[in-house]
Amino acid sequence: MTSPLIRLAHFSDIHLTADPLGWRPSDWGSKRVTGWLNGRLGRGQRFRDADTIVAALHDDIRQRGCQHQIFSGDASTMGFTAEFAAAAAALHVDASDGISGLAVPGNHDYYVSSASRTGAFEACFARWQQGDRIGAEIYPFAQRVGHCWLVAVNSAVPNALLWDARGRVGQAQLGRLRVLLAGLEPGPRILVTHYPIYLHDGRPEDRWRLLRDGRELLRIAIENNVSCWLHGHRHSGYVLKPTAERLFPIICAGSATQEGRWSWNEYVISDRQLTMVRRTWNGHGFADAETGTIDLPV
Repeated sequence: MTSPLIRLAHFSDIHLTADPLGWRPSDWGSKRVTGWLNGRLGRGQRFRDADTIVAALHDDIRQRGCQHQIFSGDASTMGFTAEFAAAAAALHVDASDGISGLAVPGNHDYYVSSASRTGAFEACFARWQQGDRIGAEIYPFAQRVGHCWLVAVNSAVPNALLWDARGRVGQAQLGRLRVLLAGLEPGPRILVTHYPIYLHDGRPEDRWRLLRDGRELLRIAIENNVSCWLHGHRHSGYVLKPTAERLFPIICAGSATQEGRWSWNEYVISDRQLTMVRRTWNGHGFADAETGTIDLPV
């Protein structure tokens, strides 16, 4: 029997900010200072229309009839609670009539150690973090959507060095992931992280941006029949088709809000076939820019 069609929205790296941010004295000795300066002097200009684009993104996802949303991280610019609250509100996370979703944090959401320690991202996106778990830890978790499983893994950690944007899943979470995947009922398994393992050309990530235990995560995914890997972090979207080494497609959503790169992905899944439509902003709304069909491995 053919499974009903599932229509998913995948977006990432919206990098919203807020005013006021809620600075504390301890922030003035952290990388938030350089992050703030970078936003004022350059980076912020590339995201100056982020609020407008996110509102249009929300409307477009609803109009396309998506049943579920996948957000692969970087809601914020510097990991302030005010930024998480603004992002969750803009995405209608807590709306009673909103579209259900899944969310994992990105490196900007864990910009400093206090951001990860307080759990502010998880509090603001709690409604998009419901699912099956192993024990009391939040990550990983799995959501059943139709005949598919979406499996959320937190790959973000705070890094003290200004130039360090690496990620890590950690041995404890990897162990829980093995158990979680082993216990899932049949159906395509779609892994969701913020960090990629490969760049658009199939090369490994750069030294100071890589997922430190990505090779082990990849091995666990292969051993447990993952069908597809979705991520963000890189702001230009791309698709890597299966190879003898990785066995399943890997898809980067890019940034939904960076100037000149605005995009999100729509996935329609029927049984073991995924049809992707990349939707890009044209100054007035989102429109189809790229389509393709991929067979998901059994």
